[in-house]
Amino acid sequence: MMREIEEPKRRQWQPVFKEEWIARWTHPTRPVRDGEVLALDGRRFRVHDMGGGGDCRANAIWVLEDEPRLAFIGDQVFNGVHSYLADGQLAERLANLEKARGFLSGAGTLYPGHGAGGSLELLDTQRRYLEAYRAAIRDLARGRPSLTDAEKNELTSRMQAYLPGAGLTFLIALSADAVAAELARTPKGAER
Repeated sequence: MMREIEEPKRRQWQPVFKEEWIARWTHPTRPVRDGEVLALDGRRFRVHDMGGGGDCRANAIWVLEDEPRLAFIGDQVFNGVHSYLADGQLAERLANLEKARGFLSGAGTLYPGHGAGGSLELLDTQRRYLEAYRAAIRDLARGRPSLTDAEKNELTSRMQAYLPGAGLTFLIALSADAVAAELARTPKGAER
């Protein structure tokens, strides 16, 4: 999957991040199974395969098994910034937040892919953000698989009001059509 998405991600993000974008990715030398414990630099990490519902089809959460217990939760949570949702997996993201709650309950600090670390409350904050975003898209799209430019501007205004002062505001409109398309494909009442 990494080989498949490396070039499209480079085309998408290098213009944004310029020289900070990684020119060539380093690919894993072996797969890690769900629940496997890896030792890195004398520390033990348990890897939880989350599947889709992040910024691609493969997402993992790494929990430090040693004290102090902490977790690296990647793009399951964006803390204090707007979320990248342009891969259209909002329902899976919400399900992953609930799935993660069970094995993260003993972790002291969670380190998200974007924003400052925090407590388990980060999962609830992210869930509320995703639900607010989904509700705004549902209201603006009215069942259509995309939004007009004017509707994207309105969505941006609503989400900025929901999360004032948050960074990455360009992600609000960027993600709109993917989420609208997901909602348009989902039978009414079948959302998680």
